[in-house]
Amino acid sequence: MAFDSKTAPSTSRVYWTAFIGLFFDYYDLFLFIYLEKVLAAHFALGGAASNALQFTGLAGVGLGALGFGWLADRFGRGRTMLAVFGVYLLGIAGLSLAWSYGSLLGFRLLASLALGAEWGISHTFLNEQVGRERSYRFAALLQFAILGGLLAALASRYLLPAWGWRWLFAASLVPVALLSVARWRMLANGPAGERRETGGLGAVLAANLRPFLCCLGLASLTIASGFVNVFFVKELPQSPLYTVLFWVNLAPGMLVGAWIVRRAGVRRALAGYAVALTVLSLFAWGSGWEGRKLAFALVLPALNGIPFGLMGAYFNEVFGRYRTMLSGAAYNLGRILAGFSPVLITALGLHTGGNYFLFTAVLGLGVLVLGAGLPEAARPSAS
Repeated sequence: MAFDSKTAPSTSRVYWTAFIGLFFDYYDLFLFIYLEKVLAAHFALGGAASNALQFTGLAGVGLGALGFGWLADRFGRGRTMLAVFGVYLLGIAGLSLAWSYGSLLGFRLLASLALGAEWGISHTFLNEQVGRERSYRFAALLQFAILGGLLAALASRYLLPAWGWRWLFAASLVPVALLSVARWRMLANGPAGERRETGGLGAVLAANLRPFLCCLGLASLTIASGFVNVFFVKELPQSPLYTVLFWVNLAPGMLVGAWIVRRAGVRRALAGYAVALTVLSLFAWGSGWEGRKLAFALVLPALNGIPFGLMGAYFNEVFGRYRTMLSGAAYNLGRILAGFSPVLITALGLHTGGNYFLFTAVLGLGVLVLGAGLPEAARPSAS
């Protein structure tokens, strides 16, 4: 069932309300990472306490994807997004006012729950409204929201000395509050027009175990490549130009990925990404060119844009039922696993001598092998 034609919001309005919410979620997620040392100094945190904050953020993302994803499938994605925004506003307001380590930990969890929920709900809600023909293009455009991380990088670099860390968190409250009002009015115009699930969750989970594990593996490997680049670029020039390029270079890859999918399908798009990542990594590892590290760091985001841009639409096609919960959980649990990639690199001693490149080459080979066994898209028609 779809929106009544007389009351249906425009595609652009659906897109922008999803985009802005996801953009500021990414902003706050990466802002917390950039401010890790600042928060540790302010609250006199040791290494274990600081690590607990990061783990709480990762755990919250996974729990948010599962819990709110289930609610969205059962009771409606549009209205669940409003509840997510309420949790988000409470979490960010609490972070900006945190008075102790315990309060910081608690509000960090709340904000992370909202972030984990937002990705799956936004992609599924948008996918339902734009239709399958345009789903990959709009999923790629929605992933431009990851540039909220660029805003966090620039804010922590240029505004932190003047504003302080509390105001950097509080800055996102006003746009998200305004967005909540706009989304409320949009949803009040008519029924959400979305498929809602009833019962049978256990059977659905059993039937979708293999595709879920495949999607989880895809998310883990491709997002790990992005984490590795963030870890790697710390050794490179940190000028404003390079900071912008490290983030903006994702955009063309997302659009190219959507174009390839439309003409050749998901498997071929991922195979092209995997081969290119492996070749780039081996070139950077074996080349004696002095500029290879910077070239690697600038080209890698463009390659990573390919899987980042297509996962939102592809995951929605793979899962026929409870797709908000399953797609969001596959992506966000994959992000949790990928978050440990810098730790693994350090433990294996790959963080010295340019051996990062061997790790990303293995990631590329892993995507190539996994891609051959990915399930075909099997999204049923709306009912």
